[in-house]
Amino acid sequence: MQKIALFLGSLVMSVSMAQAEPSQKDHLPENTFIGLTFHNVRDDVLKQGDKDLYAINTSNLVQYFEWLKQSKWHPISLKEIMHAKQSGQPLPENSVVISFDDGALSGYTHVYPLLKQYKIPAVFAIVTSWTNGNTQAPYEAYGQGNLMSWAQMREMQQSEWVEFASHSDDLHKGILANPQNNQEPAALTHQYFPLEKRYETDQEYQQRIFQDLVKSKAVLKKELGIDTLAVIWPYGAVSPQVERIAEQAGYPLSFSLGIDSLNHKDDGTFQRGLIMNNPSAEDIRQQMTEFVNYQHLANFEPVRSMGLDLKQLEANSIDEGNQKLGLALNQISAVANNALIVNVLADENQDGVYEHAYFPTQHLTVAQDLLNRVAWQARTRVFNRVTAKLPFYPDPKQPLLVLDLAEDLVKNNKGIDGIMLNADDRLQCLLEQPTNTQTQTLSDPCQQQLNQLFELSKGIHQRTNPYLNISNHQKFSIQLNVQPSKNIAVQQAVTQLQKNYSLINFEIDSIHQPQLFQSFVKNVEKLNQTDKAMVMVTLNNHQLKDRQQWQQLQKDLLRLQSVGVQKIGISEYSFNNALNIHQYLYKPMSLNPSPLLYRDPFRIELKQEVKADIKSDTKPNVTPDINQGVKP
Repeated sequence: MQKIALFLGSLVMSVSMAQAEPSQKDHLPENTFIGLTFHNVRDDVLKQGDKDLYAINTSNLVQYFEWLKQSKWHPISLKEIMHAKQSGQPLPENSVVISFDDGALSGYTHVYPLLKQYKIPAVFAIVTSWTNGNTQAPYEAYGQGNLMSWAQMREMQQSEWVEFASHSDDLHKGILANPQNNQEPAALTHQYFPLEKRYETDQEYQQRIFQDLVKSKAVLKKELGIDTLAVIWPYGAVSPQVERIAEQAGYPLSFSLGIDSLNHKDDGTFQRGLIMNNPSAEDIRQQMTEFVNYQHLANFEPVRSMGLDLKQLEANSIDEGNQKLGLALNQISAVANNALIVNVLADENQDGVYEHAYFPTQHLTVAQDLLNRVAWQARTRVFNRVTAKLPFYPDPKQPLLVLDLAEDLVKNNKGIDGIMLNADDRLQCLLEQPTNTQTQTLSDPCQQQLNQLFELSKGIHQRTNPYLNISNHQKFSIQLNVQPSKNIAVQQAVTQLQKNYSLINFEIDSIHQPQLFQSFVKNVEKLNQTDKAMVMVTLNNHQLKDRQQWQQLQKDLLRLQSVGVQKIGISEYSFNNALNIHQYLYKPMSLNPSPLLYRDPFRIELKQEVKADIKSDTKPNVTPDINQGVKP
């Protein structure tokens, strides 16, 4: 069974271990801890390339436990976390929570004896419907007879080293998430009902989650005699809204996936690193270190983004839409970029008033319900992070409309990787040197405009945050369109915006305004490394006319890289310019680690067309079949 967790923000690094004890870099602050989650344990797991990505070899687990006992890390239990929360007492230094998900039989045969031998506490997350045999899912995941029985778990429960948590009753699956038949995590998705052509209401959704959690808790109480403290979410799929539902169902502790922040004892939901690819003890230790340093390191990760207008993916049928999306993703994946910035609204007549949306909302006409499908396919098929771009003012006559639209957008796209708010040229004043050079203060009109956008941004964050997947590291970013100015002041813009946004995207037309671009680059070059890490530069590639302009755009992208800008992109991918993007921009835009992985999708399509034309006069369908999303 493929696991949706692979695509929900989990990160596993594999590098060498330097020492057993926590160094200064991985010494945890007081009252914080990290979490790790394992799945199956087998004696015959291949060193590399095993069929089960989530399995670990018994010998590797033994070596990890051996190292853990000799280190200054302290494995802790759920009860210790609850005691620290309730009493105010600190957690042990360098605490780590170890969990095993799904209830695989190896938990009893392999893990339980090791926990007793090494005196290490661990948590087992049980899908109660799986153990009760109410679904075929566990047999697809682990095979016939490879789950622990209630009798075995009752024996384990008598040990001081074992605790059990809910992994839901029946949320460890995908459910229909859109009209195009993608299946997405049940705990986070508003289910789509094709016969009624509607989505689950908020009330229906919340009731479904609540009833599932109550049932799971009751089953664990009946079979194991415990009042479980925690829910460990399948696929790490949990939002603040779902977290509150779990509290109402009697779960004071909640665990997701991800390593983008340390866990504090008073957090609502705790993150866990996902153990994959049969890591050695050294690899696991390094992943523990990544918990401490991930956020700093993530800020410096390179980004190669392309803008995508959903209007070009409109179609007369789902099949036609699948063909268009398949063709687009096939071409995009060949570039090997890692981010898409998607325009989710349409301004048909370019008058500044947006008439249509590409997600369910009652505030604008829905052109077609495309965003969820596109975002899911982009993340799971070509591994692109997807950011939804919204204008601050979709309708200037309704200044707060963006708040409603942003909330509706996120409700149906909870796994989105970020929202980018487009300020257009409203903050051009930030890119101009202040009139008062002595105090370096902004003019009153500029400060007023900035404050208005800050208030809108704050409102958008408040309206969307309850629905976003906690396991994903979402970026809340802003876009400024760079216009001609006597004195470009990039540092001023970064300084003013960095407290409110995690990324600042400057879009500039380097082809038609080369002098402006050169001045801008000189300003960016002066930024320190931390500020540069917050900057993305998008070059406008709309309606480039000839080869010379595309070649110049390539040089401009490389120029940005040469001054230390590692987050770069182009404003527009379209079917009309896809060939030019691949031909001229592959070098600066690709994150392909090896030339051996290079693929020319246009050559493949041409060969297919020629072959098909021999057999038929009709134009062939050269689109890869992507009709189905990833199933759990």
